[in-house]
Amino acid sequence: MNKYISVSKEGIRALQRTFKVKGKEICERCVKNALAYRTDNELARKIRFAAVRHHMGCTYYVIPEGEFFFDSDSCWHAVYPNRAEIYLDKQTGEGTVYDPRGNVVARYDHVTLSQINELKSMAESL
Repeated sequence: MNKYISVSKEGIRALQRTFKVKGKEICERCVKNALAYRTDNELARKIRFAAVRHHMGCTYYVIPEGEFFFDSDSCWHAVYPNRAEIYLDKQTGEGTVYDPRGNVVARYDHVTLSQINELKSMAESL
């Protein structure tokens, strides 16, 4: 799974001024490589930490469409190419399928593992 940190242009410029190599500012490409996780050394880790902590950086994950991912509210989400979505709440067991316009197509009270394939095929067919 790929991930990257999104920072404004002003944030990138501030990161360049903050981190120096041999007394000179680092280049923009060095900051962008660190934020895209293309480099993984001590400087890159410091850049990523500062970007998130001090420059309102937001981490994004790049996943294939239709693959489930977890959010901070303990829910599973899956988004499909046709813009249909599935939400599964781990705490309540509730599952909801939304059509591309955001309307509820199906709602299940207690989703079991065997029902997930049914939900996926329903969302893909919308």
